[in-house]
Amino acid sequence: MKKKPISDYLSIGSSVGICAALGVVVGALLQNLVFWLCIGAGAGVVVGAVLALYNQKTP
Repeated sequence: MKKKPISDYLSIGSSVGICAALGVVVGALLQNLVFWLCIGAGAGVVVGAVLALYNQKTP
């Protein structure tokens, strides 16, 4: 198994944190905090994974 650099995990973690924070803000504005927190965290995982794959393909 190939070792991954720590920067891959940081990009995924930071995107989850940023999207979850945006989800909390949107949820607070729309009066449905938990729903938007889950959507934000899910979107953060997807965005972070795509960014990690994109960074691996570029030399």
